Amino acid sequence: MPTALVTGGTGMVGSGLVQKLRAKGYQVKCMVRPSSDTTLLESMGVELFHGDLLDPIDQLIPHFQNVDYVFHCAAFVHDWAPLEEMMRANVTGLDNLIQASKQNKQLKRFVFIGSMAVLGMDTQDNLDESAPWKFSGDNYNYSKIKAEQLALKYAKEENFPIVVLRPPYIYGPRDRQFFPRVVENISNGIFKYVGDGERPFTLVYSENLVQALILAAETAGVEGQLYMITDGESITRKDLIELLCGHLNLEKPKGHIPYGVALVACRVLEVIAKITKQKNPPIINKFRLKFLYTHLTYNIEKAKRELGYKPIPTQKGLIETINWYKKDNAGQKQDKQQLSVT
Repeated sequence: MPTALVTGGTGMVGSGLVQKLRAKGYQVKCMVRPSSDTTLLESMGVELFHGDLLDPIDQLIPHFQNVDYVFHCAAFVHDWAPLEEMMRANVTGLDNLIQASKQNKQLKRFVFIGSMAVLGMDTQDNLDESAPWKFSGDNYNYSKIKAEQLALKYAKEENFPIVVLRPPYIYGPRDRQFFPRVVENISNGIFKYVGDGERPFTLVYSENLVQALILAAETAGVEGQLYMITDGESITRKDLIELLCGHLNLEKPKGHIPYGVALVACRVLEVIAKITKQKNPPIINKFRLKFLYTHLTYNIEKAKRELGYKPIPTQKGLIETINWYKKDNAGQKQDKQQLSVT
């Protein structure tokens, strides 16, 4: 029976991965923080241990023994956090896990989730794995570039059996960030298109990313490789928003902001926020402007060819996510009503 260690197991992607691994007969252990809600993982029969990416390596090593695969799904994603904090979580943390894993002679593969953020803020049209890293000036971009460089350096110089998967924006059941934020902004009447909303971008359904994670672990001869992982098709911002509105009975946004106006506002607000040392990001910054406007499409032929990757279409993934959101939202409302009664 194969064994796997998963970081980020309480998150959307990590929990979905654990579920699939258990269904395939894997023994799974997850590194979690003492404060994490582990109810779902416990229900799956997963071995849990308390730990942190920044723990001393000699404390991590015992947990990384006797496992066949390591899946590093944990990451610090933020559009305004200090660089030092980003580097500790996304680079030093990765380095610690690799160092701990190197002591395990049983290890067959270490799969790491990178990010399309490493490609910068400019137009990205059908980019593949040959596209260069582009520093954009934001801390998340910098930390993820350094993390990918570190991973590939270990593969090249020490033959460490690592594979890097690079997804764009991720959505799916148990998403507590991307999907709920978009829906909340539409519901509150805050959402406005930047430009006409017709520029395409590419997403990845969490179940597709989970499929790719397992393929990257189990496929022979792909050590040291990097793969773009998306739904394999694009969608415009307008089509995405109108799909959500149609299925959630929300009023379709009508407001539009010219790109030039949004760009100037972004630059001014970022300067003010940095000068005043604001802890929260401005309402519009480079990270958010990219999500709202930039052309972002990618080529996943390498993953299809070498891993046998077969993604679920975006339309189906979105419908499944919307159905989850409806049930989850209804459950949260019921819980609040019960609390108010008691």
